[in-house]
Amino acid sequence: MYWYTKNDGQLCLGTENTRMAEFEVSTEIFLQQSLSQPLMEEHIQSIGSYPEDWNHDARISEKINAAAKFIFSDELAHSEQQNQSL
Repeated sequence: MYWYTKNDGQLCLGTENTRMAEFEVSTEIFLQQSLSQPLMEEHIQSIGSYPEDWNHDARISEKINAAAKFIFSDELAHSEQQNQSL
């Protein structure tokens, strides 16, 4: 499972599209720079549940969004500074 940005900069969390079981949550976060990094144990702790439970969690999008804002707060601050200077 990976954190990655789409072409428009939207941050997502999902599986590799070559795997049989696909999972993707698009967050409300947009970054200026592209990102691709694996989901780490500390990220799972921030989300508050394990990936095997996510397909049955009605609030998983909210949890992932909240965790992403915390995990990527430095990148968000950098993106906001760049937007303000434009």
